[in-house]
Amino acid sequence: MSEKKPIQMRRSTDAAAARKRALALAGAVGAAALAIAVVAVLIGTFPRPSATTPASSSTERAVTSVVKAVAASATAEATSTRVAVPVVSKSAPLAVKKPPKKVAKRVAVKAPAPVVLPLGMASVLPGSKQLIVATGSKLGATYGTLRIFNLANGTWKQVLSAPARFGTYGLVDGTKRKQGSRMTPTGIWWPGAWVWGWHKSPPAGTSMPYRQTTTNVWWSDEANTYNQWVVSSRHVSGEHLVDVRIQYEYALSTGYNSPPNQVVHGRGTAIFLHVFDPPDYHNGLSAGCVAIARADMIRVLQTMNPALKPSFAVGTEAAGAGAIASY
Repeated sequence: MSEKKPIQMRRSTDAAAARKRALALAGAVGAAALAIAVVAVLIGTFPRPSATTPASSSTERAVTSVVKAVAASATAEATSTRVAVPVVSKSAPLAVKKPPKKVAKRVAVKAPAPVVLPLGMASVLPGSKQLIVATGSKLGATYGTLRIFNLANGTWKQVLSAPARFGTYGLVDGTKRKQGSRMTPTGIWWPGAWVWGWHKSPPAGTSMPYRQTTTNVWWSDEANTYNQWVVSSRHVSGEHLVDVRIQYEYALSTGYNSPPNQVVHGRGTAIFLHVFDPPDYHNGLSAGCVAIARADMIRVLQTMNPALKPSFAVGTEAAGAGAIASY
């Protein structure tokens, strides 16, 4: 729009000048007409020349000169009134100079530092920000440590540690475990989505969903409900949870060989985190579960946070099969 205004202003100025010159031309033409009329009168006063009476050459020349002078004056005036008006092509748009494009400055962005996983672990389950990890020195170890780590601001921080016990015959590669072997499998899994016990309510401060065991609650090893919590009035093959008063006062499933994790029939069921076995029961060792003191079990329930999507891992500190660093 800003490029067209100067042309419009020039047109207005040229038009005004043209009007002035047209008025001047009209005056000149009028003067010429008057002069011609005077000449006509003068010519009329002289006798018309004839073959016998020649006209006065000096008079005719004077009149002719006057007429030519007036005509020349009128022609010159008309010529001077011609106005050059710029022609603007409708088809050719005016070239508008566009401002140069701004080029964004390239700013080097540093890549975030990789998150260092606890205990040298290779990975975690997708989206998990809480790790419950039980470790022993090597395969076959019957004693170890349970720890809980939370991920906050890109760093895994340990928030709990407690002594732990394993199965009668210690740790074993989870992919090779056999049902009834009384060995604790290694691996990493999604634990159960709830915790449980025979009390009506969980310990104060528990944020995980809680289920109470009753006479109708079983942990099944039947084909159709293999390694799952089942509520039934009939007898179900597996464990009748409410009968185990000490170990299962409070407990949770580690998730080993249980949905939503991979399930392989024959690798065993009911691998829990629970309270220590009595000292006189298999020397205080479990049938394959991870066991901790009652007070530590309550702390675990109070520390677990469903919003952090807890995951459960078991492994050895030594390298090789079953190493925690391989999960």
